[in-house]
Amino acid sequence: MEPLKKDRFCNAHVLLFMSMLIGIMITGCATLPKDTRVAAPLDTPQIKETLDAQFDNSSEKIVKKWPSLRWWEEFHNPEMNRIITIALGKNPDLKASLSRIHQAWAIAAGARSRYLPSFSSTQFLFPVPLGVLQLPGSSFFGPFGDNSFFFWSVIPALSNYHLDLWGEDKARVRAAIGMARASEAEYALARLFLSTTLASRYIRLASAEEELGLARSGQQIINELLHLVQMRKKSGIENLLPVHTIEQRLETINQLVNSLERETKILRDEIARLAGQSPDWGRTILVKESTFPKRFPLPKSLPLDLLGRRPDVAVSRWRAEALAHQVKVTKTAFYPNLDLVALVGFETLNFATLFLNPALPLLYIAGPAWNLPIFTAGRLSSELVVAQEEYNIAVESYNSTLLSAFQQVADALAVWKETDKNLISQEQSTSSAKSNAELSARLFSAGINTKTDLLDLQYTLIQSQITLSNRTAEHLEAAVGLFLALGGGYESIE
Repeated sequence: MEPLKKDRFCNAHVLLFMSMLIGIMITGCATLPKDTRVAAPLDTPQIKETLDAQFDNSSEKIVKKWPSLRWWEEFHNPEMNRIITIALGKNPDLKASLSRIHQAWAIAAGARSRYLPSFSSTQFLFPVPLGVLQLPGSSFFGPFGDNSFFFWSVIPALSNYHLDLWGEDKARVRAAIGMARASEAEYALARLFLSTTLASRYIRLASAEEELGLARSGQQIINELLHLVQMRKKSGIENLLPVHTIEQRLETINQLVNSLERETKILRDEIARLAGQSPDWGRTILVKESTFPKRFPLPKSLPLDLLGRRPDVAVSRWRAEALAHQVKVTKTAFYPNLDLVALVGFETLNFATLFLNPALPLLYIAGPAWNLPIFTAGRLSSELVVAQEEYNIAVESYNSTLLSAFQQVADALAVWKETDKNLISQEQSTSSAKSNAELSARLFSAGINTKTDLLDLQYTLIQSQITLSNRTAEHLEAAVGLFLALGGGYESIE
């Protein structure tokens, strides 16, 4: 009767254990807290009236699509096109950004692997104790009653499959894809910053070289003028006042020449660095024959959806969407997880015969494995709050980026319009200065005015031409700024 009582005692323990297991499976999820404040993305800001105020029907449209992905080609400058093309393939920062895209997609591919069962063949050897003395129900019954044993096992094959009961795996994959898309948008943003910076620097370099040539011509005129007034002073025709005035003008133009020489060297070095080249390469940049559109007008209108094609806005949006899926992943940690586990191996009581006996008993296990978050001391709740707040931060960052984007478009349009007006005004001023210089030359040829008057007007023309070159560069740089504000032809993948 004693063995029968032990059997009943064992069966009772088994039933009790199964009942407890079923109860835990039913009620074994941690308490999911209420959601905290959830940030909301902004609607598209209104900018129609701002656009209407900037455009007029008299604007000449010189581009078919504004902007295109290779927007810099609209300036029709072969040397600038060459520099930007080289930079897009050689810039180290851009290469690093491209590597981050590959890294992000590799992470997404790793997340997709959870959709399929895993299988591994790991050779490891370990002892399994069966039967622990002095614990109820732990020892063997029958002829080996009240004894404990160590079984030596070899487990060469393991398999695991996670049942995605609550959508955790799907959410992980979508979060990883969102981050990969954000990395692609970051690459487009880096590409846009690089191309616009190079275009601005090259435009300024061309302008500085032109201004330097004009300033050196101005030096010659001032030196000739100073020689004339010094001769007149020696002859007693002039006093020291005009001499000192011309000397002051000479020092001013000398300082301008020195400043422009320094600026052109720095600009060449910066362009070379951005292009991934050495400073010596920067000395080979051609600018003397550089040509740009005399004026860079806007198209007659800009479609409103064009303003949403900005990579920085796409980066913020993709990150927010990825973190929204990450919140869902965090929530699934409150629920029981179920894996299907299987292993196959061999087992023996005698370690010496583990690899010698061809008739080793086969050991195999197959069945479900539950992970029940019964008590986590608040860890899951804190992780959920962290994930939700990260999402809120990402959404507010998106809202801020969106508002900044539309502000930058409005500001870029205002700057472009201002530089266009300044350029027109300076063109008229330079045209008047040129007419005066030509008239003075004719009068001097006729003996009506002096060489001093002629040189004064020629120097005034030089100054006006320097200002015109500067205003032209400002206008072209404003067009580059508008390309930057509009996203440089970027089109987000939805």
